[in-house]
Amino acid sequence: MRRFIIVLIALMASLSLNAQDYATIGRYMTFYSGILGGEVSFLVHLPEGYESSGIDYPVVYMMNGQSLTSFANAAATIDNLSNDRIPDMILIGISNTGVAASHGICPDDSGNLKRGDVFIKFFREDLLPVIKRSYRTNDYRILFGQSNAGLFVLYNYLAQSDLFNAYVVASPMLGRCPQFYLEKTKALLNNKPSPHRKLYLCYGDLDYVEVLRYMTAFIGILKESPLFPGYVAVMIENTGHVPYITLNNALLYFFSGCTITDDMKRLSIPEIKAHFEKLSIEYGFTVVPKAGILFDMAIDKKNEKEFGHAIGLFKYLISLYPGNEIYHYFLGQTYVQQGDVCDARECFEEALRINPEFIQAKSALDKI
Repeated sequence: MRRFIIVLIALMASLSLNAQDYATIGRYMTFYSGILGGEVSFLVHLPEGYESSGIDYPVVYMMNGQSLTSFANAAATIDNLSNDRIPDMILIGISNTGVAASHGICPDDSGNLKRGDVFIKFFREDLLPVIKRSYRTNDYRILFGQSNAGLFVLYNYLAQSDLFNAYVVASPMLGRCPQFYLEKTKALLNNKPSPHRKLYLCYGDLDYVEVLRYMTAFIGILKESPLFPGYVAVMIENTGHVPYITLNNALLYFFSGCTITDDMKRLSIPEIKAHFEKLSIEYGFTVVPKAGILFDMAIDKKNEKEFGHAIGLFKYLISLYPGNEIYHYFLGQTYVQQGDVCDARECFEEALRINPEFIQAKSALDKI
């Protein structure tokens, strides 16, 4: 299980604490933006094991990253889901302060959203290249915005920007300029939107009037065309402005195929491989089953004495996640139950090569 993520804002002087270690959710970084004409800061939260993995990761770009509460919720959401439901990913929280405070949500007198276009250019020419140079990222990107920032994310989606693969919008303040967004949505329908870009929109039944008043009309336009690409618009009951589960539900929607359901557990190993190979083509980066799920499946088969299937699952697990002594040890135990002492010995010896202090593997090796 992943470590808990804690934001440490301040220490109360009256508290007497023995431990002085700090737990953090990310690191502040700054860079100069030529497009915006000043310094921009962001928070970055990296997946567990980033330093040693060598993997290129998808990225969630979150607006209003200066809100530590929202950023912490997003970081915890991604960490929890990546245990077994979604790929590991990097979280970037853009601080919409200073020169980045105005990202454009409504048109000017000319009827154009010029500031929004400038901010899209900032993403394209400044921020995305900085993140690409600084971290191991692939080309799958998600843009996430709430409330007013949700309008900017919605504008990116409607403008057919090619910068992002998926968009998450929580309680967009459509009442700020409803006609602009309703007309922009109708225009998108006429332009045959890309089927590969996804939108997840969420709001509460107790939301602000500026959200609720125009949401029915907006969603109605989306429903007008059966050719409209993948989108989900959800109202959460007994919930107010910006439902906290928005990102959680959006990621489960975007990566729904990554969840190994009970039906999938009945598939053969080649069928599971084929499923994830197909997903990898769809997303444009390698997607594999999560280690914990495969391990549980292998243990279940071992306990059910389906040793051949269990051994196949353990071998598949080890091929995806090498260097874990536990997996080799349990593969060895499965061989023991099957009566294959030679292969069991090799597994225990490999576990000890990985971790010479692994007492259980030493004991198992002595017994055979």
